[in-house]
Amino acid sequence: MTKQLLKALLLLAALLATALATQARPDLIVSSAMITRDGMYVSNITVTVTNACRQSSARASYVLVTFKQGSQPGAKPIYFIGNTVKALKGGESQSQTFDVSNKKIEVGRYIYIETDPYKKVAEASEDNNWRSLFPDAFGNSTVRCSE
Repeated sequence: MTKQLLKALLLLAALLATALATQARPDLIVSSAMITRDGMYVSNITVTVTNACRQSSARASYVLVTFKQGSQPGAKPIYFIGNTVKALKGGESQSQTFDVSNKKIEVGRYIYIETDPYKKVAEASEDNNWRSLFPDAFGNSTVRCSE
């Protein structure tokens, strides 16, 4: 009876481990970014962060916007601005607008936007947390959320 009980417990532990491993994780993405201009300068930037996995919630995180001299690695940052993103249910989004008008940042400067930059939320993918403007690009991932 002890061997049968041990086998049953091992089987139960394996099933539980499999269930926990396949549990859906949130996937935070920068789903949109748009600037408002005042002549040749950026006055505002509006960014939207979305939890792309519909069956999981993401705890509160952060979004960071970095204006840089250029898009090349190591390019000098000009200005940083960011804010907390509320906890997001699956499929939910939050938009935030940042006023940068007093910084006199020229339209066309490289802008890098990242959600969860400090990796506080365990996600289905950490490779798609960013988006850029000038040039336009975004993070890519082949990870799929379980629906």
